[in-house]
Amino acid sequence: MLTATGAFRATQNMAQTTLSLLGVSLGLGSAAIGAIAAGANLVAVLTMLLITAHLSTSAAQRAVYVGLLFMTASLVSFLIPAQFMLLVGALLLGVAGGLVLPSAATAIGQRASNQGDRTHATRGRAFATLALVLSISLTLGPIYESVVLSAAHEHLSAAYLAFLPIALIGARVTRQSQATTDAAPAAPASFWASMAGLGSLFRNQKWCLAVCGQAVYMVPFSLVVVFIGLIGKSLYHIPASTTEVGIAIFFTVSFLCRVALTRWPAVGHRLRLFGVCVAATLCGIGLLAFGHGIGLFMFALAILGAPHGLTYPVALALVADAVPIEELPRANAGFQAVSNLITVAAPLAFGLVIDQFGDRAVLLCAAIPILPLAGLLWVLRDAGRVH
Repeated sequence: MLTATGAFRATQNMAQTTLSLLGVSLGLGSAAIGAIAAGANLVAVLTMLLITAHLSTSAAQRAVYVGLLFMTASLVSFLIPAQFMLLVGALLLGVAGGLVLPSAATAIGQRASNQGDRTHATRGRAFATLALVLSISLTLGPIYESVVLSAAHEHLSAAYLAFLPIALIGARVTRQSQATTDAAPAAPASFWASMAGLGSLFRNQKWCLAVCGQAVYMVPFSLVVVFIGLIGKSLYHIPASTTEVGIAIFFTVSFLCRVALTRWPAVGHRLRLFGVCVAATLCGIGLLAFGHGIGLFMFALAILGAPHGLTYPVALALVADAVPIEELPRANAGFQAVSNLITVAAPLAFGLVIDQFGDRAVLLCAAIPILPLAGLLWVLRDAGRVH
């Protein structure tokens, strides 16, 4: 499961970060690229809410396998040089993300809870390990893509071809590892009853704290994922292969933060970690907006890597602590869907801002929502305490 999830995340990240450059090569503007990215993210959210949230814990591995098949189809679509196929590939990418990531979190959480030791620290380490595997894939993936693009003289189709076997390997590994789990299928329930259960999550303060903590970083991360290639090219005058090195640095810092969380789950300091993420996010955005030269570009991405490394595993552990194990698929899918709603609106808004006001303005816009989110974290601070 960890291998398959890592293969998926590396491939997904390549497709997301290369989308803007592929769109420009096909004659699309920033607003159109932002709209396509927003559409893909909306499809991911709908997949989470309408499909993944209603699966039993025993179906989690199967959902990961199906998601990897959608990822493979997405890469094939991106290889066809047409604007319509770019849209098709992006929408398939959204379906894949909506299936794989929440289902992987459910499978990992279920295994951790079935080990007999159900302490907060045990679950925290399990999710930190999952996040660590994701960081490894997100560190190695951009390095691999940078080498491929350099060897192919910046031909973007080479990147999609290079990652196609990785997606297929992930699907194969998942297929081979499917086995009967200890968790019983979820009790039968109507679709609308299940949707009502999703609504009840908003009355769970611990779950809401997890969503707010993750949202602190989802706004700038949606900018980095979709538009960092264009920002690197226009503001810092660096090629795509060099930008991929910066993305690799970003994920290396994220990786190191997650290594630390596997050793020290920081169960009693979750709110403090979210506060550190707020400060680091604002600092990284400021450096990226006002910096000059490749050195500051790399340094800003390194700073932004810390919140990426910390928020996701801490938030996942909060979600697992917030609900019983049989409700974990719904809680994970709801968490991913609500936090990813930001990535529906943000790319569209960012694309419009870039077209009207330029790249530095869009970076400043990305910092605006962080302060009210920090206020919400403070309001919900009691939910982060371990009893």
